[in-house]
Amino acid sequence: MSTVNEARTDHLIELMEMDDKLAKIRSQINSKLENQKKLAVVLQTIEENLKDQNQNTTPITYFVSFLTLLDQCCINDEIKDLELATCALYFLDLISQYTSKNLLKSKFSDILIRIAPALTNDSSDAPLIRSSIGFLESLLKAQDLKSWNNSNDYKISPKRALSALLDLSLDPRPKVRKRAQESVLNILENIQHQQKILNKSLKNSHPAAIFASEFALNNLINLINESSTNNKSKKSKDSKDSLNDSSNPQIIHNLQLITSITSTNLWPLKQITPLCDILLEICKSADQYLISSVFKAFEGLFKSMTTEIDSKKFINVLDIIFELKPALNDPHLAPSWLAVIAKAVTSFSSNINSLEIMFKLPQIFKSVGNYLLSENQNICESASQCLIAIIIDGIQDKDLVLPPLIDIKIYEKIDNIINKLSEITSDFLTVRYRHCAQFICEIIYSIFKKLKQRANPDFLSHLELIGNWRSNEEEGFELNDVSERVIAGAISSLGPEVVLQILPLNLTNSKKIGRAWLLPILRENVQMAQLNYYIKNILPITEFFKEKVLNGNPDSVNTKIFSTIIDQIWSLLPYFCILPTDLQIAFSDDLAARFSSLLYEEVQLRPIICHALKNLVNSEIERSEDLNSNDIILNQNFPNSKAKSDIEYLSTTKSNKLLSVLFNVFTQIPMDQRNYVAETIESYFKISNFDDMVATFNKVSILLRKALDDETKDGSLTNEDNSNKNKSKNHIPKLSVTMMDLIVLMTKYIPIDSHNALLTIFNETVRIENSQIQKRSYRIISKLLDIENNDSINLLIPNIMQVFIETSDIVLPSARPQRLEALERLIRLLPRDSLHFITGILSEVIDSTRSANEKTRTTSFSLLVQIGNKFKEFNGELIKNTLIDSEIPDSKASIQELFLMCCAAAGPEIPHQRSAAITALSCIFYEFNKDLEISYQKELMQFVEVFLNQNNREVIKPTLGFIKIAILSLPEEEILPELKGLVTELMIINNKHKNHFKSKIKHLIERMIRRFGFDVIDNCIPEEDKKIMNSIRKAKNKAKRTKSGIEAAEEANADLSSKSGLSAFDKALYDDESDSDDDDDNDSAETVKESTKKNNKSKRGEQFISESKDVPLDLLDKKALEHISTSRPKKFNKKSMEKLTNFKTKDGKLVIKEPANDDDILSNKNSFNAYVEAVKQGPIRGQNNRLKWKKQKGSTGNNDWEDDNASDNESSGKPSQQRRSNFKSKGGKVGKAQPKFKSKRKF
Repeated sequence: MSTVNEARTDHLIELMEMDDKLAKIRSQINSKLENQKKLAVVLQTIEENLKDQNQNTTPITYFVSFLTLLDQCCINDEIKDLELATCALYFLDLISQYTSKNLLKSKFSDILIRIAPALTNDSSDAPLIRSSIGFLESLLKAQDLKSWNNSNDYKISPKRALSALLDLSLDPRPKVRKRAQESVLNILENIQHQQKILNKSLKNSHPAAIFASEFALNNLINLINESSTNNKSKKSKDSKDSLNDSSNPQIIHNLQLITSITSTNLWPLKQITPLCDILLEICKSADQYLISSVFKAFEGLFKSMTTEIDSKKFINVLDIIFELKPALNDPHLAPSWLAVIAKAVTSFSSNINSLEIMFKLPQIFKSVGNYLLSENQNICESASQCLIAIIIDGIQDKDLVLPPLIDIKIYEKIDNIINKLSEITSDFLTVRYRHCAQFICEIIYSIFKKLKQRANPDFLSHLELIGNWRSNEEEGFELNDVSERVIAGAISSLGPEVVLQILPLNLTNSKKIGRAWLLPILRENVQMAQLNYYIKNILPITEFFKEKVLNGNPDSVNTKIFSTIIDQIWSLLPYFCILPTDLQIAFSDDLAARFSSLLYEEVQLRPIICHALKNLVNSEIERSEDLNSNDIILNQNFPNSKAKSDIEYLSTTKSNKLLSVLFNVFTQIPMDQRNYVAETIESYFKISNFDDMVATFNKVSILLRKALDDETKDGSLTNEDNSNKNKSKNHIPKLSVTMMDLIVLMTKYIPIDSHNALLTIFNETVRIENSQIQKRSYRIISKLLDIENNDSINLLIPNIMQVFIETSDIVLPSARPQRLEALERLIRLLPRDSLHFITGILSEVIDSTRSANEKTRTTSFSLLVQIGNKFKEFNGELIKNTLIDSEIPDSKASIQELFLMCCAAAGPEIPHQRSAAITALSCIFYEFNKDLEISYQKELMQFVEVFLNQNNREVIKPTLGFIKIAILSLPEEEILPELKGLVTELMIINNKHKNHFKSKIKHLIERMIRRFGFDVIDNCIPEEDKKIMNSIRKAKNKAKRTKSGIEAAEEANADLSSKSGLSAFDKALYDDESDSDDDDDNDSAETVKESTKKNNKSKRGEQFISESKDVPLDLLDKKALEHISTSRPKKFNKKSMEKLTNFKTKDGKLVIKEPANDDDILSNKNSFNAYVEAVKQGPIRGQNNRLKWKKQKGSTGNNDWEDDNASDNESSGKPSQQRRSNFKSKGGKVGKAQPKFKSKRKF
């Protein structure tokens, strides 16, 4: 019975869908597009005919009617009326989806004959064929297995129709081809769905799938053969592509069809081998589009196999692909093959059997790893990316868990697999693979990130070797970055304890290799580590360096380095406090006491310790609340129960004591430095138990009461203006303000029983004329109202409303933003019987919209929107205004009522109040205009438009803003009749107020032009004000010219940048390397050799061995990798060695030689002689009033004079004099070096 009801429901849903589609077509009867209008007319005619014949409009009656219409368009297999036939087939495509399947199956031959002309006629255009394809799809989806088998040998069978679809799926027209391929896909998916419903095995392929796959495969093979034959006939030696470019589009179309078939999992098993063969053959092509299409075909093949039933089929595919292994240095096929391997392995692991892939990993690593030996860098990179994809996506987390979550035998087998992988990858770190060491490091990094704890101990040798690369190599070694990345992955996966055992810091032992560079890496990657390890093994290092800093010179470089190391070690603490695995052991009373004393004594450590204490709590809370985590390994290593246990430990043993310390520190810190302490305090409030929170709140309340009394007595509480003058940057706030801050922090966490006491504090402090106290008082209410799912808050709302009403006149301007924020939260929780409260505070909210404080304005706008939403929510509810003012009558809540209240506020002739009311109207009109009737919107616009006649500019400014919103919101037909009068009014204002509103009015006119058109607005502008339209037109034309000029300049620059580099002449003239001709013969020979290498680059990167002359390099040693680099080692010849040593004596002293005859104008102690000497060396005026400077040459005393704009070409050829000529001497002083010659040519 239920099945029958479901069928009826489905049928009703289908009818509703059909009616919706037809209704949309009916609505296009007046469309400007001819094709849409034609469809609507045809549908209307058919429906009128059905009505005249007293027939119901059902899918079958529609189907028969449109099929008859198609018959009328075709005579003797030719289409006489193409447009009408297109319409008929369009509706048949639409209706056939909802037509009875039995009808389509029984009348298949008759129907197919009628649509055949549309598919075979030469005059058929794309729209007609697309509709025919859709109709044919519905027809074929209705056929059963018996019809497909065609046991009666009918001439017209489903296979014949499918053949037509397959031919169209290779059509050169994109839209036709796409629609046909989609239809083939839908037909095959429908067959697959039917077989699943009938519980039929997919081993025996469906006739439709066999026919489609044979068609696609044979057609693809023919295309490849034709292309190869054409290439051979051309006998082109330069052709590197085995395929003919002209046939590539057809091959791509064929591959798209194959992708559609394979994605349905109906590709026959027998045809998988020839398919893989031909796909990998195509991968040899250099055409990226072809290769991309091949990948999609493989992807469709892999994605379709998602069940255990497909396991054998999938393994067969994998074996075939591995057997088709390309050559090691094949630049075309190898990367493609590697990409296919990665996709196949990850698909099998994710969808079918991850353990089976896990056991095959050593074999896969060996097979793929061989390609890392390729001389082609692209192949090496592809191999590494293949292995990384297999590691990340092919190894599943569920196979890496520890017993008892996994069977002990499987665990041991996986352990053996990991051991084999470590042996294979260990070989990757030898000299043979030096050219791709960077890629191998990325593989090792992926292994650490994936295997996590299971990588210990098998991959520790890898870590040690890569760590030694980083430790022993000089700065600039090209593997430094990837080495650090591997170490970072090991730290996050294995933990810092394991990594530091392999790679110790050695900061206090000068005889061993120091690894201070590890500290930043530790900071960024530590998580779920042992806090006790940090406290006992890392933190004590700070004492060693602290002593050196105290005993050393404060200005020395070493002292600064030691201070930096201390800071770096302390900076690790917050990260060791993120989910520590030994929290209950490590965070003892002694450690808590140590942190407390440091908070008091070491000011610079306060942020770090507070950050650590906060992380300790927040990370545990986050983990305990993460109940839906899918990370199996995390759930085993750090379950939620452990996090809850840690929180309980902190709450019962540490929270209360730490809060006392943090409170004391909080009172000693200036206002602008309190945030980090406040955040830490709030974190510990989250885990404090009921009794501790009550006791803490009571204690703080007593201190607040005492502080308020003391400050009231000495007059400092309300005498805020005088106290503000004496405040310094590091001023510590009064105790009352500090206690209020603490109460704000704990408001969300105090028990319900303390809410009345909290409200008492609010009631008292909100009346104190102190802005700092008032701000915090309103924040208390905001925090209280933010508490979710607390019914006790609703009981306090009447009292809170009363306090807000009573204190509206005594609120200080600087506290108004906080008051409005509290009001916004209060309005959100306002019950339906308290809407009169809005009447009491609305005038205050409206006035705030024109406040000088930006935060006040922004909050008031948000509050107005909240009020509007509340009126919408309680639409029609009674507003008891008499409870606020007996003279105001009661009303009913609605959006119109809110507009009426704001309009009433604009009544008094007070410019500021009227301006605020119009601003408020603009805000709510922008938000809620769609909730108002058009007539009401026009009335509002007319009401506000009156204020344009005001003389006060404060009123006109917001009025223009409202007019702009109204013009953009109201329908065009409602605005046009009023447009001329409105524009005239705007021009009068512009002239009346001496262009004060010129920019605003111009902008408003521009928006009108955008909406209504230039001509419409131009006709509304008075003749005497036409200049504004001319100005807008000129600005628009100028902007167009500027834009076109910028685009032209960009194109010109692109053309210039696309040209080749310098010519040979330019290179000879400007090349920097041509300046040095002093090298000896050996260097010259080496330069020639190097340039020869550049001209004959091989695809493999150059590598250089750096070795000592005394000790030969042992290539069998794993450390040999440290002496191989891609950068050429520096060579020192005899001349360069002399240059390095000619400024030192034998005992190492530096000697700086200066010319003995250099003049020193300061050596002459006679002031007059010094003046004369300075004048001699200064400039003089020559011909044409040009300045001439003295130019010294060598040791001669002759004076050479030259013009100040003369060239330097005549300078002496001696090196020392040439260098000296780069400096100008002004007044006896040595000036800045003259800039060297630079080419003006831009590259």
